[in-house]
Amino acid sequence: MNDIEILSWSPDGRYQVQATPWEAGHSHWLLPPHIIDTQTSDRVFGFEDPRWSADLSTWLSPIRVELKLRKYPGHRAPLGITVIIECLLRTAEYGDGTHIELARLESTLEGMLDRLG
Repeated sequence: MNDIEILSWSPDGRYQVQATPWEAGHSHWLLPPHIIDTQTSDRVFGFEDPRWSADLSTWLSPIRVELKLRKYPGHRAPLGITVIIECLLRTAEYGDGTHIELARLESTLEGMLDRLG
C-alpha cells in the first residue's frame, strides 16, 4: 500500500495533513503525517523517522492543527503525544505551552521519549 491518504484539510482548504500508510508489523499500520501547503505545494512539516504515526488530526483554526502522535512501537508514551502545529509561522506548541520551530520538533519529541525511558 503506497497511496497517500488525506487525514484532514484545514477549514479553508489551504493546508492538508496526509500520510503514506505502511505496515510496521502484523496488522500494525502507521500513518507518518506530513502537512502540505496546497497553494504552494510546499511541505510545512513531516517526520524523517517513519515510525511516527498520527492517530488524529484536528484543525483548531485555518492555520493551526492539533496532532495526536505515537512512535512505534509505542511503549514509551502509550497514550501518545499531542502537539499543535502553527502552519503559517512554522512553529509547534507542546506540553505546557512551549513553542519551538518546526525544524526542531522531531528532535524535541525524541528527547521527550528518551526521558520517558
